Amino acid sequence: MGNAANVVTENNNSYNSANVETAGNAWDASLSQVVSITNGETYTLKFDAWSDRSRTIVAGIGLNQDPWSSVVETITLSSTSQSYTLTLTANFGNANSRVIFDMGAAIGFVGIDNVSLQVLDTEDDARLSDLQVDATTISGFSSEVTSYNYEAIAGGTVPTVTATASNVNAAITIQPATSIPGSTTIQVVSQNSNQTKTYTVSFVVVSAPTDAPNPPPTRNAWDVISLYGEAYGTEIGLANTTWDNGADSEELTIASNKVLKVTNGTDQFIGFDIANTDGFVNATDMTHFHADFWIVGDYITGQTLNPTLSNHAGVIGTQTNGIVLPKAIAGDGSENETWVSVDLEIGTDDRERIAQLLFTYSAADGATPDNIYFDNIYLYRAATAGVDLNNLLDVSLSPVPAKNELRISAQDLIENVTIYNILGKRVVNATINKKEDVLDVSSLKTGVYILKYTINNAVGTMKFIKE
Repeated sequence: MGNAANVVTENNNSYNSANVETAGNAWDASLSQVVSITNGETYTLKFDAWSDRSRTIVAGIGLNQDPWSSVVETITLSSTSQSYTLTLTANFGNANSRVIFDMGAAIGFVGIDNVSLQVLDTEDDARLSDLQVDATTISGFSSEVTSYNYEAIAGGTVPTVTATASNVNAAITIQPATSIPGSTTIQVVSQNSNQTKTYTVSFVVVSAPTDAPNPPPTRNAWDVISLYGEAYGTEIGLANTTWDNGADSEELTIASNKVLKVTNGTDQFIGFDIANTDGFVNATDMTHFHADFWIVGDYITGQTLNPTLSNHAGVIGTQTNGIVLPKAIAGDGSENETWVSVDLEIGTDDRERIAQLLFTYSAADGATPDNIYFDNIYLYRAATAGVDLNNLLDVSLSPVPAKNELRISAQDLIENVTIYNILGKRVVNATINKKEDVLDVSSLKTGVYILKYTINNAVGTMKFIKE
């Protein structure tokens, strides 16, 4: 049945002959046969097919009524008759079901012969139920898909491929690739040896850095908030999110140095949550943002890479302001596929509770790179030249080191004082409005702290040690 049903006989052999003159939807030219299908059952559909050119058809099983559920595959035909075997597991069931051949998506002749549909015999099953690369199921895995591409670095270690057969009694033989680029093949022979299915994992070379970025300069611990990287000791850490539409990151080691590999999702950005216990960092005293990045691919016209610091002054998860730090990529391609360091001034926006970090990557035509590598992501306070504000205002702290109390004095009115630990967390906040006061620091842990003061609208900082 169907508008493409046309049985012809040649040399005592009958087959269906259809000719599609105008391409449209695949189902615009259809050949089908009503059969009964059981939900959850696995079937083997066999047929011979050919064309007068290279073109595709859709073949499978489906309902012959609303909602027209189906399980199909797209087959590419050639001018030589070939035998096809599809293994299809029904996700529907009804006596009014059908075998499907939809051929309206391309023009040209289609010949179909020797069609059969049978319930799959377990002993005849040569499919895989799982295919893993380095202990993770390969992206897009399906028992019916036999060819996969897996990105790897040229000359790197060949990933380990493992496979699980649908029938535990089927025999699996894995022939590993010897190098990258290369392919690993997995041959599955059914329990009764009647069926053989071969799967292939091709390791395709992708561009990736082979060296590490230049090490950042030495800085005082209290002048840096390290979000990611090994340069400044223990990092705060960045956590993957679920709201960036499939963008993801993974940590790799390249040239004995840890880096973040970012894989683009369906949008033009990746987001991270700040991964400390508080869920934020106080960057009030930080003046600049730094990151090292390595963009995969050629330069894309209008390409930019914009970090955004997301401040959540109230509840974590609700942004109150975002600090966008634009970075245009050099149009001559000199900043693609090489490590680039950026130091971007933060400005004066509120940043007392930076809870998220985003990187937006875009171009004039909306294109995005597939991957970007990051390292040394941190906030820092730039060194300043000129007059020593502490001496100018005659600010002093005592005793040093402090134990339970810390005395602060100045020649003018001290408006307020805030104390931060070396991770940038605010631990003391006090309004003073006098020239001298004593702060209770008995609850602070032993360590180095930064005291920020405001005098005559001038903001200064001093370091002290708590015993």
